[in-house]
Amino acid sequence: MRERIYLTLAAALLLAGWGCAAAVPQPEAAHPADLVVTMLERHLGQLNANVDRLDKQLADLQKVPETQDPTLREIRALDLSGWQVHQQQLKVQREHFRFALEQLRQVQAHPDNKARLLEQWTRHEQEYERALDDLRQQRHQLEQQRHKVEAQVVERYLR
Repeated sequence: MRERIYLTLAAALLLAGWGCAAAVPQPEAAHPADLVVTMLERHLGQLNANVDRLDKQLADLQKVPETQDPTLREIRALDLSGWQVHQQQLKVQREHFRFALEQLRQVQAHPDNKARLLEQWTRHEQEYERALDDLRQQRHQLEQQRHKVEAQVVERYLR
């Protein structure tokens, strides 16, 4: 008898728990494009903040008084050029994210235009990669040159 009561009670609790779980509506799964849009918007905000911060750093660097030493002037010029190229990289990335967001919004609003939008995206992606590669190469060359000049300064003081 006691077994039956426990069994009945367990079954009632199980059914009540199942009924409560079924009564709670499950959150709707977000569309993958919506998740990408959210991610891109977040990254776009971060890029905007980074560009603003870099604008201030460049302005501060340009305020540094000139020195008579030509080697130190060269280092400063290389630093400035390097930061300007970095700024261009961030701006290219920012424009890329803006374009990606617009493409996703366009495809959501006009799904029948997918083929045209994909063609635009493919062209843009190729141009974006070329631009980034070019900027990376410029930055790498500036960094190499800066290291050479910096080594000259150190060697001059060690002699």
